[in-house]
Amino acid sequence: MAAPGTSILHRQNDPDLLLLLKAASVSHSRAKRLALAHIWLSLLLAAVGVAGVFVPALETPGTLLGLMWALAYAAGARLRGITEKRRAALLQEMFDVRLLGLPWNTVLGGGPAVPAQEVGRVARGYRASEERLRDYFYEATALQRPLDVLACQLQTLGWGARVRRRYATAVTYGLLVWSLAGVVTGLAGSMTVSDLLLHWFVPSLGLLLLGVETAAAQWDTAGAREHAQAVVMDAMRAHVSRGCPAENVPELLQLARQVQDVLLQTRLQQVRVPDWFFRRFQSNDREDFVQAMRELDRLGADPTV
Repeated sequence: MAAPGTSILHRQNDPDLLLLLKAASVSHSRAKRLALAHIWLSLLLAAVGVAGVFVPALETPGTLLGLMWALAYAAGARLRGITEKRRAALLQEMFDVRLLGLPWNTVLGGGPAVPAQEVGRVARGYRASEERLRDYFYEATALQRPLDVLACQLQTLGWGARVRRRYATAVTYGLLVWSLAGVVTGLAGSMTVSDLLLHWFVPSLGLLLLGVETAAAQWDTAGAREHAQAVVMDAMRAHVSRGCPAENVPELLQLARQVQDVLLQTRLQQVRVPDWFFRRFQSNDREDFVQAMRELDRLGADPTV
């Protein structure tokens, strides 16, 4: 794909790119709602099973329902949202490659991309303010191509790694608290190990499986993005220190496509974190990444920074 003639800063708010962002936002929301439905169902069944500890009439139904949900989840109930998750990832990928001027990877993304009529149909479901989608990247304006492309990818890598690592930590603590609560309840009620397993952990097995899978996927995503972030930063500094030779540009653009592959693969593996969790830290994270982009801006102006 030919290098765009205008800066990323200006092109990111073009109507056709905003349409892609709207469609991606709607699709991501649908995928998250499916994931949230699994969470609530797991919590409900776990609660019914735990209630059986105190209400004998709920003991057998709670245990059986919890076990059935765990088996259904392990057998593939979690796969129901794969289609929506994949579409959301591909729509986001379409936005990225068109804005950054990168080639489409037909091996990972398939081909062709999401049809234009499908993009328009999904985008019509967007109900929030368009202003939320504007200025998607805080571009380091002093950087020239391909450093501007890599700078934008650094923002996505850094922000995504931070949010997902934070969410994985929260889920892990939640699992530990739930397990500890079960042990405390068992000790307080003088329950045997088999009774504790049967009346607490079997009903909540679906919840535990979901939590472990979610945390593991988010840890993996964070690790992959942090590794890519370090590689990109080293490449940018090396390029600037050598005076930004033109012969290195193809190599850096190839690196940018490899970074985009990491982003696409991790988006295909796990849905985004819940909106409420993302918004909880959004303001502080945004300030940090605006500052990070300013540092890159200074790097482009003065390689000794």
